[in-house]
Amino acid sequence: MTYSARQVIYRPKFVDHCILKMQVRTESNLNVTEEKGLAYIQPCAAEVGKVMLESNITKLLRTTHREIIDFDVLCDILNTYKIRFSETQCSLTLGVSRVKWRGKTISIFKKGKIKIREALNREDAMKMLQDFLRLIWGSLICEECGQPAIYCAAGMCNKCLEENAQRELVDLEELPTGVILFNALTNLSKPLSLLSETFSNILDGLRGEKISEVRVKDFERKLNRVNLLALDFMVQTPNIEQASLGFIPLGITLNLKTVFRTVDDLIKEINKNSNLLMQVDAKIKNNILEIFHKIGNLYESISQIASMKSDVQHDVKKVREILENIRRIREEIENTSSELNKRLFKLFEDADKIYLAGLRILNIFGVGGV
Repeated sequence: MTYSARQVIYRPKFVDHCILKMQVRTESNLNVTEEKGLAYIQPCAAEVGKVMLESNITKLLRTTHREIIDFDVLCDILNTYKIRFSETQCSLTLGVSRVKWRGKTISIFKKGKIKIREALNREDAMKMLQDFLRLIWGSLICEECGQPAIYCAAGMCNKCLEENAQRELVDLEELPTGVILFNALTNLSKPLSLLSETFSNILDGLRGEKISEVRVKDFERKLNRVNLLALDFMVQTPNIEQASLGFIPLGITLNLKTVFRTVDDLIKEINKNSNLLMQVDAKIKNNILEIFHKIGNLYESISQIASMKSDVQHDVKKVREILENIRRIREEIENTSSELNKRLFKLFEDADKIYLAGLRILNIFGVGGV
């Protein structure tokens, strides 16, 4: 396996009772689940010679949560991965999902019950249970914070992702499926480049120019490509702890979705009010323009980190300078917030959301606390 770029990443660190750690411990016990009564395997009535497995995720995780699955997130995951299935159905209303994958039918219910039909034998059924749990891991609700695992990975639950913790360096070349994760991470530079272009448009709009709306479908397609690769990595990686590294790109894309939704609304608002900054104090106007310019620079630097082609220490130094500038401008705007009208205050709030998402992404990459 060869790479033309940097080959190491930092492993995010999560608190002990986070679902992202609990699942690792659960899978290590999967080989004894049948003996412990956590999985039942019996002949399949519909297919002679095949078997059916029935289990419950709440028992596997030993959780007291009445609902263990966030079905909104589950349906998003299955929709992202539908190219790998021969059939996909997911109903938020009924709280049930069914997929056909590798010749087997898998049904999952909101309270955690899971059925696998048409497996060849016990080993085949248990392997499918393992792989499917890996696939839907992001939708499982964390007992520590009450949020789905993908929110823990994104740093959005504010409890599970440890900031400024000592991180372990992982060499992708040492992972049997490292090239898949490498491709997922480097593909992040595509939606990030689209964001950089969008920030330039925002600055033009704030200066009074009419600007085009964001390319939502294009952005979503690029994010879905990253997510598909991340899920492939998690399913195909033999070691569960290594597989959890797939949450790095998954957590970042969730933050980017939040950013893009904010940016989309922001551009629509700017186009409705093209003179938004025309009648305000020059200092306030310049501060707002500067903060969006610096945030654009921040996401350009994040794009460089994602490309894995540049020197991390150089990137961190550059990001530190950008963040110091953003913090200074934020303080100046906050000091004059009483002079902002409702629309300008919303503009500042949007800038803040985008900035904070950038901080979370940096923390996921292991360069938080800069």
